[in-house]
Amino acid sequence: MLPITSLFAGVFALYFVNLAFTVIRLRRANKVALGAGGVAELEGAIRAHGNFAEYVPMGLLLLGLFEAQG
Repeated sequence: MLPITSLFAGVFALYFVNLAFTVIRLRRANKVALGAGGVAELEGAIRAHGNFAEYVPMGLLLLGLFEAQG
């Protein structure tokens, strides 16, 4: 099928979960339910998680297309 894309998708999924848990941990530590609450470290973690969610799917799609082409 697409073994390289599947491998990268699995690795990226684990990393995505790690980013989510980082955001959760920082929210709990700083007692912030919505937004970043003015905490720079939390804001950075939120953006990292968001950027990953925005750009990785397109990258995986392109990787899959390249792999399918041989």
